[in-house]
Amino acid sequence: QGRFVFGMYNQYHRAGSSAGDNNAGLYRINEYLEVEPLLDYKFRVSNCICFPPQGNIIYFCDTPTRKVYAFDYPVHRGGQLSNRRLVWTMPPNLPGGPDGAQVDAEGYLWIALTGAGRVVRVNPATSVVDIVVHLPVKSPTSCTFGGPNLDELFITTRGPDGGGLYRVKMPYGIKGLPEPEFRVL
Repeated sequence: QGRFVFGMYNQYHRAGSSAGDNNAGLYRINEYLEVEPLLDYKFRVSNCICFPPQGNIIYFCDTPTRKVYAFDYPVHRGGQLSNRRLVWTMPPNLPGGPDGAQVDAEGYLWIALTGAGRVVRVNPATSVVDIVVHLPVKSPTSCTFGGPNLDELFITTRGPDGGGLYRVKMPYGIKGLPEPEFRVL
């Protein structure tokens, strides 16, 4: 739909999952260059912002909660997210939290688990993880699809053991979606 969605970040969350105020917001810039709030509540760290192929749903995570949610996405100017539902909870045996995410052409959610050294593919309808990409570093930060056929997953990482870019060839048939472009009227 050509809108630019962005979230805020509260640096104090690093003191622990219950530290810091819920003072961050989720917004979009619409086609008239107006900033619109998308949520009627505040949180600490926005991540996992991505859309399935139809564009009528948005995925979102407040990282310290370790929970990824789906919302109905408002297509009209001035609307807010609605119908929040839990898609996936990061298992307690894994360190870290959900960071960047992307959706593939089949509608599966790919989530970088910073601190856990992996990217997982989650079925948003069942919460089942069916693919795990293990990395040689602890902190992947995001992922996106690229390559001529959108069948390569590019994964960014942060330090101290990361700070690199990894490319993973997907199993046959798994492809990403082209990124929509921001548009102004």
